Amino acid sequence: MPDLENRWGINESLLQSYRSIFISSQSYLLAVGAIVSGKNTVALFTIALVSLAMIWFIWFPVVTSRHRIVDYYKFAIGLAETNRLQLCSEHEYVHDRTLRTSANKLFGINTNWRETRLKIDLVIPILFSLIWIVLIVYELYAV
Repeated sequence: MPDLENRWGINESLLQSYRSIFISSQSYLLAVGAIVSGKNTVALFTIALVSLAMIWFIWFPVVTSRHRIVDYYKFAIGLAETNRLQLCSEHEYVHDRTLRTSANKLFGINTNWRETRLKIDLVIPILFSLIWIVLIVYELYAV
């Protein structure tokens, strides 16, 4: 049980760190993009492309996987030993939807997307993406 609590704590801490890193890096890149907007279209498009790739190929998958790992340990702590033996591995929980759904039934949850996670892990990346799109559209039509 203490090992599960340690793993939960470590992974929760990593999740918060990753969120902070991604939000900070996007804020920085967006500021640089806004500065070069109207001055250097190639630089703006390059920064926008890198930023959007970062959001959807790094940020979103990493944070989604990490919050699943947090749930895996958080809810495994509350399971009786016999139910814990029925659990899939952490890796399977993250990558196999069918096994995750079965584990979530044992955990007593329907989804890993709770209200806060929807706002932080989905809405914020979408908002950053929309801001990038607006900046690109502005660059294309204002110049």
